[in-house]
Amino acid sequence: MDVSAKAVVLEVLSAGESIVDGTLPVRALVQAASVFDIAENSVRVAIVRLRAEGLLESPNRGEYRLGPSAQMVNERIHGWRTVSSRLGEWDGSWAAVFTADLSRTDRPALRRRQRALRYLGFEQLKTGLFLRPNNLKPGIHGLRAELRGLGLDSKASVFRMEDLNPEQDACARALWDSPSLEQTYSRLHGDLKISMDRLEELPINDSVREAFLLGREGIRQVVLDPLLPAPMVDTDKRSTMVHLLQSYCDKGLHLWARFLAID
Repeated sequence: MDVSAKAVVLEVLSAGESIVDGTLPVRALVQAASVFDIAENSVRVAIVRLRAEGLLESPNRGEYRLGPSAQMVNERIHGWRTVSSRLGEWDGSWAAVFTADLSRTDRPALRRRQRALRYLGFEQLKTGLFLRPNNLKPGIHGLRAELRGLGLDSKASVFRMEDLNPEQDACARALWDSPSLEQTYSRLHGDLKISMDRLEELPINDSVREAFLLGREGIRQVVLDPLLPAPMVDTDKRSTMVHLLQSYCDKGLHLWARFLAID
């Protein structure tokens, strides 16, 4: 799997908030990137560009941490560990977002809109009408605030929808590929188990690389997971995978802390 200098810098700094104070020197970022055969110059170029975008800041000379522009998405990503606390009982109603009356010519706004909807598991039922099961805490008001925090236009309508006729309800439930999600949970659980059992036996460069790549894949799955309720998906498979991923990432952080301490 190809990994960019930008991705390494952002993700190592994000992980750094769990193992240090969130600030790392350039040498640590260069060392982390070397695991993926990324040259020092590429890391330094990535740092310059990320600072210009507001994604990094430098509290001291030669040291970096995530900047304000990266914090909101980073907080969303870090929330994967407590994803179960977001889930409430599903009463069969839907959270809906209507965007058909919004501009599609403002490309940056359109990208932010699409990102917000994707992060929170919405799928399009009809042109400009996006749905997800209304099973996330703290309900529509909280979902509205979270969507807008992630970039959804302030004029977008966010509301509760219920009493769909049987045909419409069936169409809504079919928007997500539940069998594929369940297969992914099972596959990731198996891959995490195999890797977990061998990480300590690998050379440190290989172990931190594997922990980074597989942990990244698992976190991405959880962050972008639609968090469907039962009976739309096997929630036990999801929770079992997430629990193992938590242990796996803890081990990965320990390995990275050891690796970055090497002179």
